[in-house]
Amino acid sequence: MDDRKPTGGGPDDYQLPLRLTDKQWNIAEAALRVFTEKGFSAATTSEIAREAGISEGTIFRHFKTKKEILLALLVPLIRNTIAPNSVNSIRQLLLTNENLPLREVLVLISEERQQFILGNEKLIRLILTESQYHPELREIFFREVGYKTQDVLLRFIEQRQQKGELRQDLRPWALARSWFGMLVTFTLSPFLMPERSVGEDKRKEIEDIIDLFLRGALPPIGGGAEASE
Repeated sequence: MDDRKPTGGGPDDYQLPLRLTDKQWNIAEAALRVFTEKGFSAATTSEIAREAGISEGTIFRHFKTKKEILLALLVPLIRNTIAPNSVNSIRQLLLTNENLPLREVLVLISEERQQFILGNEKLIRLILTESQYHPELREIFFREVGYKTQDVLLRFIEQRQQKGELRQDLRPWALARSWFGMLVTFTLSPFLMPERSVGEDKRKEIEDIIDLFLRGALPPIGGGAEASE
């Protein structure tokens, strides 16, 4: 069986154990170390067994395939750790800084997302890579992390529209999706295009992206650079 072959079905079509046993968690944690170091496709069950300090045969008494190990490990991590941490950190940041000007809050959000990604770099890289091959994992990740984070940012946009800091003639969802798209591209760019990220001034890049979102790409009416001076 090719574990990396894309399969059909949604996240609920794959039945995970309700609760992993201590032995299963030992295997899953060892697999995480091997997967994040070598990648899922390059990792072997013999390496996982060696990392866990057990025989390879013991792994197959608890998991049928390498894919089953991957999902039994990552699905609970996404649902119980990554998603709550991601959403709660954004909520707390917005609550703590609700009286700051819009531009300053957007800078803080961008920096916080970058730190969150870097703090979980190997794990998120593994999730994003394997999401291409396992729809179950992709749907859970976007549903639990992407959509819930998007909802928090949508409410933030709506609040700032009500305060008159953003155009009220535009739909909140259009604004939120535009900003969220820029934010995701910025935070994931080190994974997608690492060579383009070397030597970049991250703070300046964040500010440029925010200015682009708030003011657009067209020069001010009446001239180019001279009009903005």
